[in-house]
Amino acid sequence: MAVLILSHEHDSTAHRVQQHIEHLGGQAVLLNPAAFPQRISLSARVRETTPWQGTIQTTHGPLPFDAITSVYVRRPHHYHIREGYPETVERFLENEAMKGFGGILRSLSCLWMNDLEAIRRASFQPFQLTLAASLGWHLPDTLITHDPEAFLAFWQQQEGRVIYKPLHGNFFPGGGHTYYTIYTSLVGEELLSQREGIRETAHLFQADIPKCYEIRATVIGETVLAVGIDSQRAHASRQDWRASYQDVRSWVEPLPREVEQRCIALTQALGLLYGALDLIVTPSGDFIFLEINPNGQYGWLETETGLPFSRTIATVLLRGGNSA
Repeated sequence: MAVLILSHEHDSTAHRVQQHIEHLGGQAVLLNPAAFPQRISLSARVRETTPWQGTIQTTHGPLPFDAITSVYVRRPHHYHIREGYPETVERFLENEAMKGFGGILRSLSCLWMNDLEAIRRASFQPFQLTLAASLGWHLPDTLITHDPEAFLAFWQQQEGRVIYKPLHGNFFPGGGHTYYTIYTSLVGEELLSQREGIRETAHLFQADIPKCYEIRATVIGETVLAVGIDSQRAHASRQDWRASYQDVRSWVEPLPREVEQRCIALTQALGLLYGALDLIVTPSGDFIFLEINPNGQYGWLETETGLPFSRTIATVLLRGGNSA
């Protein structure tokens, strides 16, 4: 019986979880879907009322479908067909690989951290905010618009204390091996003259909430591992601590029981076993919800605080296998 870890070969966090699974007496197989069909192969068959039967042939040997008890989705790469085909043919072959191999993976009856469809659903920030509000979280005043005048009215109502952040996450490919990062930033008065550009797509604007410090609260099953982040100690990290990791200090942050329970409730309401919540603690001590990442990084927090992120993930994945 094995835990299947979907990630690329250089993912140190995935290897850390794999080591913990093996230390706890389990078996873990790291597999990158991008290796199909070049370095891994698949043969599957379904008949009448029986589930899919077959085997994934990995570089480490065969992995029967019925031996997979849990799947951990980390950082898998997109399916990649060998070069040399026309671009149209290449896209077709990659999509066929994704629908075939990915479809078989989605058919596995086992525990998922996280379910692929749940990840996709949870990635919509407007949906996150609606669900969080229904569970009692305080939120920043938020505007989503492509109307320059609606933005201007919002900016004036907030007396110029407005931040912008992308709706689809801050990290996106720019073609080839190029990637771009857009961090949360304050919308200064000098940008108002450029507001006509807002018409081109949807934008998310929020009131700039005063911060005492921030929290990354990671939910793993029923466990919450919370880390305080002193994002206000340096100018570069005040709006988005990810913009200047070297300037922030972190520590273990015990949460009030009701806040911890709201973290778990939101994660579960999204259908997730793992979720990394970003919170603000205001000078008056209020907890403000910003967003939840279904696959948020935690490696540096584990190193700095000693909190058992990887071991907790390994334990939940093994329990899922044992209870299946």
